[in-house]
Parts: sequence; C-alpha cells; structure tokens
Amino acid sequence: MQNRCIARCLAGATGLLLLFAAGCGGLQSNAGVGTALSGNWAFTSASNSSLSLNLGFTQGAYETVSAIARLNGASCIGSATNILLTGSVSAADQMTLVSSPFNGTILTLKGAVAATGNAIGDASWSFTGGSCASLGTATVTAANYSTIGGTFTGNFVDGSGNQLPVSAFLQQTTQPDSNGQFSLSGTASFPTNACFVQQPTLTSSLVTGSNLSMTYTDPAGGAVLTATGTFNTAATQLTIANWTIAGGACDGDSGTGSLTEQ
Repeated sequence: MQNRCIARCLAGATGLLLLFAAGCGGLQSNAGVGTALSGNWAFTSASNSSLSLNLGFTQGAYETVSAIARLNGASCIGSATNILLTGSVSAADQMTLVSSPFNGTILTLKGAVAATGNAIGDASWSFTGGSCASLGTATVTAANYSTIGGTFTGNFVDGSGNQLPVSAFLQQTTQPDSNGQFSLSGTASFPTNACFVQQPTLTSSLVTGSNLSMTYTDPAGGAVLTATGTFNTAATQLTIANWTIAGGACDGDSGTGSLTEQ
C-alpha cells in the first residue's frame, strides 16, 4: 500500500515537472521571437544618396533571418556581387544581420523593426576590414517596396512628343531569386501602334530596391522594347526613365513614360 502511494506521488511529481519544463521552454521560445521580415528592401546612406544596398529577404522567420543584397554606388565592390547576410530579430524587434566576408569586408546591418514588419527605423550599417572598410559606419534609411501587382496604364512618350498608350498587367514574384532580386510576369497591350506586328510579350524583367526593368518582344515582327525605371514604395506608380525599341518599324525609337496602377 505504501509502495503504491509512493509510486503515485512520484508519477504526479514527474508530470508536474514535465509540465513546468514545457511551460518554461515555451516562455523561452516566445521570448526569442521578433517580428518577421520579408520582401524587397533598399537601405540608402543618409549622407550619400547614391550609395544604396538593395536587399531581398530569403528567410525572415523570427529567430533566423537571411537575405541576399547588392551594394550600388561603391567603388570597392561590383554592383553585381552578392552579399550574403544572416542574423535575427530579437524579442525587442531589434534586427542584426552580419554578412559573410566579401573582398575581406564584413557588413553589419542593424535596425528597429516595426510591429507590422514593413518598416525598419534607427537603421545603420558598418563595413569593417577589407576593400570596403573605408565606408565605415553610417546611418541609413530603410525602405520596404510593396509587391508590384495589378493593371497599370499610361503612356510612353518619344523624343518628338508622340504618345504610345500602354496597358500592362504585372505580377511580381514574392520570393527573391538566388541574387536577392525579383521578377515580373504578365502581359502588355500597345493598342493601334505600328511598332509591333503582334502585341509583345514580357520576356525578361528585374525588380530590385526601387529599380525595375522590363523587356517585351514582338513574337511576329521581332521588335524588342526595353524599359527601365523606378517605382514608389506603394508600387502604384511606375516611372519609366528610358525605353527603347530595337528592330521592326520603330527601330531606334526611345523616350520616357509613366504607368499608374488602376
């Protein structure tokens, strides 16, 4: 009888200990959870607007954050060189990312993540060692660019002021590629335009930071239209800084343009 009582007491105590341990483990896990990060970002030097880091988060789930970035406007590294970053977002929503060495340099990127996950304040970067050490530590501005998606209409204007009406349906990928960049899919219509035998199709594209490029090809006539430009953080306004047509009836035409989401 006494042995059975002891056994029951031990079993009950063991159960309580396991429950307590599980509860503590849960508290410890929650204590390490910060706001998740994802999408397309640009970090720009507050003192030099031509120096920017375009970044795509490949994994932004709480304790483990990873991203692929490219630095633009610096002579110490090519703009096509990938910078791999890993780190975390703490329970206090403090982000810390540290790069793998590139050209002997290590980049540390820090900031305070907003509860919504779409803004990072008090951001800074620090380059130590190697060829980019001269960039040092600086305050940076972080911008999160919404995913491009929807129907955009507007005009392309050539050097003579002639307007080319454009209507395009565009959808951006939600995850970056191996270069930390995004791409677009969709269709475009250039009504009543002699430049194309058939309506061209989107054959290549690139979205990184605030920059985008699109290439449309006429499947019948072979004319190729290439457009490059920027877009706003809400991804509702596409500003085409330059478009050119190679081949076909409008070979050599070029100009600017603007497209607005409907």
